Amino acid sequence: MAEVPRREGKRKLEGESVEKPFQYVIKTFIGEDGEEYYDSDDDEIRYADGGRVSVRLQKEYNRQIRESEGFDITLDLELGTSFSAYFSTHRGKENKIPIFLDLAQKAIEHFNSEHNTNYKFVKNVTVNTSTAAGIWCYITFLATDATDPNAPKTFQALAWWGVDEKTQVSFCRLKKQGDKKPLDSDVDDKAMQ
Repeated sequence: MAEVPRREGKRKLEGESVEKPFQYVIKTFIGEDGEEYYDSDDDEIRYADGGRVSVRLQKEYNRQIRESEGFDITLDLELGTSFSAYFSTHRGKENKIPIFLDLAQKAIEHFNSEHNTNYKFVKNVTVNTSTAAGIWCYITFLATDATDPNAPKTFQALAWWGVDEKTQVSFCRLKKQGDKKPLDSDVDDKAMQ
């Protein structure tokens, strides 16, 4: 068996130049409506009917998720509920779907036990969900303190409803004072129609 000689030190590249590192190119096109769309079959966000969502609306959607931590999504888009829309809004269903009510009730109980308070759940304001082997529920709701039932306070809770139907409250907090309710959108109302 022949012995391979060891190399000492670093190998020098002579006469070779280092090119720019790989860059991911995102292609877009302008639709018949004048909006810019991603030129891909696997758009990140799609409407429930499978149609494409414009680049502008996708950026606004992502901005609202990022800035509100998933709680305040004001764009009224009929998005698909598969992986093509990683956050779904449930307007009009916040107080009709039993699991949303149950999770909000558990969240305020969680808050009360952590802060030695006595808030009572009143109603859900918004519910947004994200799917991943169950459902993460981003719930904004109202609750009143037993000592002042005429002054409801706004809470935010992140709760889990697993595929095994187990539930867990990750956190429940008073909504931050500076938060708008709901967030203002950068997208004009005319574009939404």
